[in-house]
Amino acid sequence: MDNIIGNGKMEWQNKVAPLKLESRSKQSNFVYEGVQHIGGGLAAGKSTFRTMNTYWLVKTKKAKVGLLEGNVAQVLERVSDLSKLGLKVVSLVGRGNRRLHLENYLLSNPINSLNEITAHESLSHLSDICTIQALAGDLNNDGSKHYPCKSLKQKDERSPKKCPLTSYCGVYKEWGQLMDADVWVTTPGAVLNSRLPASIDPLERLLYEAMYDLLDVIFVDEADQVQKQFDEAFLEEHSAFGNPKHLVEKLYGQLNDTLQGNYELADNDLLTQWRKNLDHLHESVWSLYAEIKKSTNLRESLMNKVIYLNYLIFEISQKLSDDEKQQEEIAEEMREFVRNSNYSSIVNLDDRLHGLINLSSQRDKRLLINNWITKLGGSIPEKNKAAQIYSKIEFFVYLAHIERAMKWILQFYPVVQHYLNSNVEIPLLTQIKDFRPFMKEAMTGVMLGYRYETKDGIETGEFKIIQYLAVGRQLLNEWPYLYEAADGKKGPTVILLSGTSYAPKSLHYHIEVEPQWFIQSSRKPSRLTQDFIEIRDPENGEKLIPVSGVQQQGRRHSNLQVIIKEIVSKIRAELHYWKEIEEERKVLLVVNSYDDVEIVGAALEQFPEWKGRYRLLSQKDKKNEIWFPRSRVEQFALENADILVAPMLAISRGYNIMDKYGNGALFGSAFFLIRPYPVPNDLSYFVQILHGNLPLYFEEIANNNLTYAEAMRKIRKKSRGKFEDMYRKPDYWSILTNQERTVLAWFTFIPTWQLIGRLLRGGKDAHVFYCDAKYMEKPNGKPSLLEYWEKIMSESENDPLFASLYGPFSRSIGTINKVGVF
Repeated sequence: MDNIIGNGKMEWQNKVAPLKLESRSKQSNFVYEGVQHIGGGLAAGKSTFRTMNTYWLVKTKKAKVGLLEGNVAQVLERVSDLSKLGLKVVSLVGRGNRRLHLENYLLSNPINSLNEITAHESLSHLSDICTIQALAGDLNNDGSKHYPCKSLKQKDERSPKKCPLTSYCGVYKEWGQLMDADVWVTTPGAVLNSRLPASIDPLERLLYEAMYDLLDVIFVDEADQVQKQFDEAFLEEHSAFGNPKHLVEKLYGQLNDTLQGNYELADNDLLTQWRKNLDHLHESVWSLYAEIKKSTNLRESLMNKVIYLNYLIFEISQKLSDDEKQQEEIAEEMREFVRNSNYSSIVNLDDRLHGLINLSSQRDKRLLINNWITKLGGSIPEKNKAAQIYSKIEFFVYLAHIERAMKWILQFYPVVQHYLNSNVEIPLLTQIKDFRPFMKEAMTGVMLGYRYETKDGIETGEFKIIQYLAVGRQLLNEWPYLYEAADGKKGPTVILLSGTSYAPKSLHYHIEVEPQWFIQSSRKPSRLTQDFIEIRDPENGEKLIPVSGVQQQGRRHSNLQVIIKEIVSKIRAELHYWKEIEEERKVLLVVNSYDDVEIVGAALEQFPEWKGRYRLLSQKDKKNEIWFPRSRVEQFALENADILVAPMLAISRGYNIMDKYGNGALFGSAFFLIRPYPVPNDLSYFVQILHGNLPLYFEEIANNNLTYAEAMRKIRKKSRGKFEDMYRKPDYWSILTNQERTVLAWFTFIPTWQLIGRLLRGGKDAHVFYCDAKYMEKPNGKPSLLEYWEKIMSESENDPLFASLYGPFSRSIGTINKVGVF
């Protein structure tokens, strides 16, 4: 490999020499078959291992290889590295965000003259130029583009033609080289969402399917993160109703445009059902907004929450009875109500809630609700609570009808589309219909959630719909076998690599496929020191200052600013320390969000000594010296600043932030200002816990010898119960069970360790400081988060694989110091 590059530096020999692939089961040969999970500590040489083995597979085994990278910048880097080794490599970047990727590339690699363009081969990988579109000047007013890959018309011919210029296309030129390429390099997003154009592949396969059919080996980097992305791909949020541009309103408008006066289709039963369901959906949405407009309490209760019908059922049943048995009977009756909610059920009978949609009088509505409550044996609400409960029940009724109609429309839209010549896009449906026959459906059954969002100055808000449709991680763990039952053909060997995908008892990051191999490095291990800084409240010296979990925003912000004020001397000391030992290293201040970055920036601005010496990470280029765009973070060594303030998740993966010589990590010290914690009612957090429990549910089913139907009911019941319990129960550290704390400890530890890994590159040592009182808080005498981190480290301290992944952290967490500020 070094001979091919020909720079005389023995670069690859030096990279490979320290690496060793160890077997956990004492196997002597590594076999490329099925799914192989390989562990490798942070900076252990996983990228070197992938590149070396890709070269070996192509050159000695004539294999075709795929690489999944974390982001587009890494795709471009990998293409460059492999191309230098003489391999035929194509980058497969989805067309949706190419302009943004191009802007980020140009921001990181400024081009000052036309003569410099030829030195940037990556520009050709990011082009979003369609040749025909450019010739025709066919660009929408808003700058968006329509790609006419298979919709070209020739003279008076009615049938569309496929584009003949694929080999010259800015977007698809590389896709046209797939069959001749040795290596395909892409991202998880492109794998699930991008299709091969019809001009290249008559089957128009998803990239995932094409990789299954045409590749021999696929290497997946950061496999635990890819598992999360695959899960979230089938858990999406879309604008549903409340705006003329949203889904329901567009579908209703399309119905009127297509079917009004067009009685040729009057005998089509499916379209008749479609029209009735869509009319009913529109009427239910109208009724829902009428109730929201009337009730201030209802509007306030919806703010910043994800609403699920099952939780509404629980909440209402609790308010209508104090008896647990009665509550469950009411809840079951309400679940049955949901199952029967359709356009034919809205008959105004005395004891049926469906008829609310047909009533306009508040008196009549309350009478109907009271009759229903009485029939169920519940208690009529007291006068001071009645308005709130009646409003919640009405909201439940309208939402139940909306959900049933939405599910029907989502199910039959692909068929109806044929008759309507529709241009209304329903996100996910196109993608899902390809995967769904081969995937495990959502563990709770297909579930919808609703988020109500308002804007300043507008009284009524808009609803977004959240769809939970399938167990996405199955596409990763079963990639080599997914289609085998359908066509008898096995897929490629899939190699899963990550430094944090072996995480026992983590339901979010641990990968079900047990790793049998791990990468060891003979380099000297990094030394990590960890300290908790006791920062006391200036007004109450006995109390440490918290940030995470502080409900009042103003108080939270002021606490964060106090912490900055108290640790400036510590930051100064850290910079002095690295200078004293002749290492040009810098300081990282870690927060949870870009809003937090701004607050910390305002605090630093108060200190003249730091003027011009700090930068605030931004998502985009703000063209302001104090703000530093994330796309350039790997070049921070060239910036004349000592401090970077950044959100944890923005840089915890995918970035090698090295010193200006490329010898090791640039940042030597990190101050974690805010304890990481999951977002309240985060559906992704809940769903990954369900998916992490699925192997346990399968084991229980096997032990009980259940039939298929019994097993499905068991999984649904357990999953729905678990989901509702998580949704109802606040995730306060003090009230969690030991098992729940362990799951949460892993959830917060992994991104923390990933970020610490940025400081250990090149075998460098690092100092870490935890500043938020919540790290060490022991509510009700329960162990603190830092103590739980120590616990999960000690539980696996004798496992060689675990030690290779988390060694520096595991060795230092037990000796963590409590230090004061000075």
